[in-house]
Amino acid sequence: MTVSELLAQAARELREKGVEAPDWDAERLLRHVLGWDRAALLASPAAPVTPEQEHLFRGLVAERARRVPLQHLLGFQAFWKHEFRVTGDVLIPRPETELLVETALELLRGSERPLVVDVGTGSGCIALSLASERPDAELHATDISEPALAVARENARRLGLEGRVAFHLGELLEPVAGHAGRVDLIVCNPPYVDPAERLTLAPEVRDHEPALALFPPGDALSIYRRLVPAAFATLRPGGGLIVEIAPTLTDAVHALFGRAGFEDHGVASDLAGRARLLRGRRPLKAPPGIG
Repeated sequence: MTVSELLAQAARELREKGVEAPDWDAERLLRHVLGWDRAALLASPAAPVTPEQEHLFRGLVAERARRVPLQHLLGFQAFWKHEFRVTGDVLIPRPETELLVETALELLRGSERPLVVDVGTGSGCIALSLASERPDAELHATDISEPALAVARENARRLGLEGRVAFHLGELLEPVAGHAGRVDLIVCNPPYVDPAERLTLAPEVRDHEPALALFPPGDALSIYRRLVPAAFATLRPGGGLIVEIAPTLTDAVHALFGRAGFEDHGVASDLAGRARLLRGRRPLKAPPGIG
């Protein structure tokens, strides 16, 4: 069969199974099998495909039709300036989370050799992106999942950043308790999907991404209630906290920042105009009763 014939068949099958972008996914899978870039694929619609390549491609299409995420089939997801290895043990990096990296770099501007902690690192995409941009920074990353940390360490090796981030197994900030009062910046993309919303999620997310990275062990605010005051105690005076949020949680998380004692706490929106991040600083001098 030819490239165009295979693409047409695959896109039709994926469309029938409710895949959101059937034409694009079919193209990406065929490019993956052939080892071609997009220009080569578009320039060669009549090129024949070997039986071996066709068999491999059809197998991948069948998996995608069962709503296995495209990123799991390809093995990678682009984020910031790199491609990160992803598996079913980690959350697939989202484009909107790049705003967290961008905001972190802004807050670190002017800081020399900053100490930064990434809480719930998953694939390591945030910590390793920061490491690539700030070679002077001391970076630590925590996660409660050893399989996720294995993926993060693999990404560090692949990207030539091995040894640049210290990865720790443990809950939230507990593994870096020895750095309390000295940390310049804490970043976190925590699980915040309400478990009651599970059935509304796309099958790719609901059935194939790790529940630990999606659903908090309680209501949607449960991680923030623990993280925000712990972060305040861990940061140096003047240090910053950045967390990713669901737009519906903006007011509640903002209130948690205020109660913990953070100042200059503000919201950053993604390209769609939705509230996506909340950031704040520990005051240089703590108000009475907070410290």
